[in-house]
Amino acid sequence: MSNVTTKILRGRKAVFDLEAEYIELYETLPCPNVYNSPEWVYSWLITLGRNYEVCFITSWENGILSGVWPFFETKFPVLGKGLMPVCVHSADCFDPIATPEALDALAEAAIDLADKYSFIWVPLLTRDFAQRTLQSAISKKRSRHLLRQRTRRFLVELERFKDFDTYANIVFGPKTRQNLRRKARRLGEEGEVQYHSLEKPEEIIPWIPQTMKLEQASWKGEQGVGVFKHGDQRAFYHLVMENLAAKGRLRLSLLTIEDHLVSYEIGLLGKDYYCIHSMSYDPVFATHSPGRILMLLTIETCFKENRRIYDFMQNDQEFKRQMSTHDSSFWDCIFLPQSLRGLILLGIFKLIHFWTKWKNRKVNKEGALERDQSSSTGDTQPSPEEKPL
Repeated sequence: MSNVTTKILRGRKAVFDLEAEYIELYETLPCPNVYNSPEWVYSWLITLGRNYEVCFITSWENGILSGVWPFFETKFPVLGKGLMPVCVHSADCFDPIATPEALDALAEAAIDLADKYSFIWVPLLTRDFAQRTLQSAISKKRSRHLLRQRTRRFLVELERFKDFDTYANIVFGPKTRQNLRRKARRLGEEGEVQYHSLEKPEEIIPWIPQTMKLEQASWKGEQGVGVFKHGDQRAFYHLVMENLAAKGRLRLSLLTIEDHLVSYEIGLLGKDYYCIHSMSYDPVFATHSPGRILMLLTIETCFKENRRIYDFMQNDQEFKRQMSTHDSSFWDCIFLPQSLRGLILLGIFKLIHFWTKWKNRKVNKEGALERDQSSSTGDTQPSPEEKPL
């Protein structure tokens, strides 16, 4: 019988002392969440998280690290001091890094820790973790909480198809395939089109400034959204892309015309999956759909690599519905203390939830913390049981 215990680590020294064991744990897991990988978490701590007090929930089995759920302290007017996941404004999934035996212990420790704060808010959890682990822990602890479905998630089960052509013929109708071929042909008339699939740090780093420049020139730059919109975020992404690439967990896909960058896609690599993190394209070529063309090329590459899943990640958008083979959901959970203040805050959070739902009843639900991914993998301006990533 396993002997799992939990420990709360506070302060930067304690969590940096944990790094070697964190790396070792991550490498042993079959399908861990890349957004809580040591590379993502520690890059955040060095850049975006410099001024925050961190609080890691950890689990240990017979003295060996078996789980990590990284948080930081933050304050909201009226709501008070709470915990939110490390990387909350730069990541798309916050499932903990843990062995199966440690997941329940981490969830129960988070519920207990809520009594020391006004709230613990964890957005963007996989359905599997929310329904299996959190609901079980909530029932056991009888905790005060708000657990809800946040946003749709669309995926392509690559293993269902013989190859890319089979997938394309089933997913796209004849007119759509003809239209995409025409756009690709017209794009080729602008000059020599090249597709680059880069994974090594020395290949990726020289292109990072150009991807930032392209995003700035796109509609994202005009509207002040996107992953590179602030200087501190640019520093973070430069570091995390380099660190992920060094571990083989990042792919930068590019479409160029005569060495001019037309579109890019930042993809995260698991052992058998691929997920899109961000994408942008040159608005000069928007009528040729360079973003969609690049996306199809990355899907074709995933087929050649025998990957199991291609993940469009969060948000409900028409092109994702069209190109996916099944959908799931991301969930949102708020733990609250067992006190009168917790009861009042639960009422406030519910009011905010219902007001936001009513306000956005006729538009796509994207959530307050998402990095504005409206059409981030498309080419128009915004108008089986899944495993953790």
